[in-house]
Amino acid sequence: MLRRLMMGTLFATGISLAAVSTAPADPINLTIGKLLELTGPLSETGPSQDKAIKLAIDYANKAAAAAGVDIKAADVGADVQGDPQAALSAARALVAKGASCLIGPSITPESIAIANGLTIQKKITIWPVGTSMRLRTIKDEGTIFRTVPPDSLQALALVAGIIDKLGTASGKLVSIAYRNEPYGEGLAKDFKAAWEAKGGKTQGPVVFDPNQATFDSEAGEIVANNPDAYVIIDYPDTFAKLGASLVRTGKFDATKLFVPDALAFSTVPSNIPAQAIEGARGTRGGTPTDTDAHKVFDKLWETAGGAEHFSLDANSFDSTTLCMLAAVAGKSADPAAIQEHVRAVTTPGAPKFYLTTLSDAFKAVAGGQKIDYVGVAGAFEFAANGDPTISRFDIFEYRAGKLAILKQIDAAK
Repeated sequence: MLRRLMMGTLFATGISLAAVSTAPADPINLTIGKLLELTGPLSETGPSQDKAIKLAIDYANKAAAAAGVDIKAADVGADVQGDPQAALSAARALVAKGASCLIGPSITPESIAIANGLTIQKKITIWPVGTSMRLRTIKDEGTIFRTVPPDSLQALALVAGIIDKLGTASGKLVSIAYRNEPYGEGLAKDFKAAWEAKGGKTQGPVVFDPNQATFDSEAGEIVANNPDAYVIIDYPDTFAKLGASLVRTGKFDATKLFVPDALAFSTVPSNIPAQAIEGARGTRGGTPTDTDAHKVFDKLWETAGGAEHFSLDANSFDSTTLCMLAAVAGKSADPAAIQEHVRAVTTPGAPKFYLTTLSDAFKAVAGGQKIDYVGVAGAFEFAANGDPTISRFDIFEYRAGKLAILKQIDAAK
């Protein structure tokens, strides 16, 4: 009876039951650290990232058990507070508790501080969801992997999204503004170059300090000359204030606004004025919506309740799964063993395994086989720098305070 109940439960969650294999010689007890934005400028992301990691651990633990692979993962978490020094302290606390790989954080200066101050030296893999290209200016010695497409591609997605709305880039004026930090600076620079390469015109960029008392002057600069579109690169806390200033100009039209992934909400926060965002469009890293993996992930999410989806939660789910697969491939929870085997579970040309066949994936890597794991967000097949080769993005629009996906594009094409 117990066996029938276990099989029923696993089939209900989409786990493929492989034939029981020989377990590794030693059990693997893995601790995964969660670097969460629970306070600070991206605190809107914290609950969904936490939920995604927990769901991934629970699902993968069941899949491994079904395959007869003796790995058991648990999680520990800490608040990085949107601050590099606090993030480094949080990471050290998690490593002191036994964390062998770290999922997050969401802000690139935090990731750089953690890498330079801790993880490079200890060969601990870190899996940020920050998309800034600034992350690739440090020598990480193969310890940083991202399952999210970088901003060099998001800039192209923004260009495609605006052309989709305006019909052309030629002669069209876009007003650019960004929060003064690496995410905004890099994405604004890449967007400007890509838009002008298509024959478009730009003004700005208007650069603002997130801690300034008022944004009225910057709002006036953004709407000057009646541009055809605005690209504003910001975080939720600041945009609540900047958005109110834009509305006060009397000249701002939210349907001309385009935003990147940091302002991609399932439901618009109540402190952002509706007139500042209703009808706006934007981009975020996309996940294929027609796959069995996507259906399973959404079912897990809905069944668990709690936090709503937020941009890139599927990527944190995938990062957690890859960490566990790499630990099994390396037959150890040792950070160096995990780091050494990440590419063994994302090998181009190797047999493909999916979320729905995760038990089979665990069995294969436990037996020493290289695989190409395809996550909810797609196949990663990491480039030499640790960034994924996937380039799928959602183009979305805010309708009645909710995010509605209009289409998906491949930004690299």
